[in-house]
Amino acid sequence: MRAEKLPRSTEDYAQLAPDLIFEVKSKSDKSPKLRQKIQEFLELGTVVEILVDPRTRTMEVARYQQEKIVLKDGNL
Repeated sequence: MRAEKLPRSTEDYAQLAPDLIFEVKSKSDKSPKLRQKIQEFLELGTVVEILVDPRTRTMEVARYQQEKIVLKDGNL
């Protein structure tokens, strides 16, 4: 995490979002809930979020207010 992203806080813990999130979708993950979580992190300042779905053999790369990139098995 870049230092300039660290908020000034009087709390004992940092209130921040990581620059990069890497998620691997499990069988129990529900897509709408997972996508909502991803969007919330992007809105909080996460720069890049990568979601890997082993079942569909895809990887999604998301950035705030940009079109999502979907890579399939032959693209990697």
